[in-house]
This record gives sequence, C-alpha cells and structure tokens, in this order.
Amino acid sequence: MATVLALSPVQMGGEVKVYFSKGDGIPGKVVAVTRKAPDRGVARFAIGQLIAGPTKAEHGKGLHSELTGRLRGPSDCGADFKLKIKDGTATLRFCRTVWGGGVGSDARALHTISATLKQFRSVKKVISLNKDGRCLFDETDAGTSCLTGHE
Repeated sequence: MATVLALSPVQMGGEVKVYFSKGDGIPGKVVAVTRKAPDRGVARFAIGQLIAGPTKAEHGKGLHSELTGRLRGPSDCGADFKLKIKDGTATLRFCRTVWGGGVGSDARALHTISATLKQFRSVKKVISLNKDGRCLFDETDAGTSCLTGHE
C-alpha cells in the first residue's frame, strides 16, 4: 500500500494522517492515525477528521481531540473552517466560535492542528486563527502571538 504525500490542500487523495492527543500533558503527546482521504482536499479532510475526533476504537486506546464538540454558533463562511496553504504557511481560520477548554486543552488543540498540517511537505509553518481573525486561544490585547512566532 502506497502513502500519498499531499503537496497542497487540493492534491489528489490517498492516505492521510490525523494527529490526536494522548494524555493530558502540555502540549502533550500526539499519535497519528491513518484515514482514507477523498480524491481532493486532503489537508482540509485531515482537519475535518481532527474536529470529528477519533473512532470509538481509537478513543478506547486513549486518543482524543480537543476540538471535538468545541465549535459553536453559526459559520461566517459556510463551513467549520477555511484553509489556505501558501509559501510554506498553512493558515487555518475557524468560521465558527471555538470554545477553549483551558490552557492545557488549548495547547493540545494547537499542537494537534500543527502536527496534522505539517505532515504535508508544502507546510513549514501553521497559523491557527479564530472566527475574528485573531490567533486561536490568544487572549492578549493584540491577539497576534501566532503571527509573530511566539506561539
């Protein structure tokens, strides 16, 4: 069985990895599981699977997603999120409100997003934004820590 490495969010399908949390460390251990991706949009598919969470069997092995059940309210883009990959940077903007679960949970969520997107050769940096375009879970006045490299 061949593994297809994705070069963009719209490359042809194959197997894709989704990185779930295991345990409660900060930022925590991540474990990859394999999913069969559709013919197109493999990076988007992987993030969608991260939001959906692990299967019952995977959950039984201690895997969890800090994003499952945390998206609330209406979407401002017609989906849960938008994803753009350009010049080595994946920018993920959630189109619904993402409720944080505390410092540890938030760190694990960001860690799994980054690990899931960095499996793609074209992604060197990940920026995760909330519905308002601020860095996800950044409660500072500026809300720009993910843009300055101080994540």
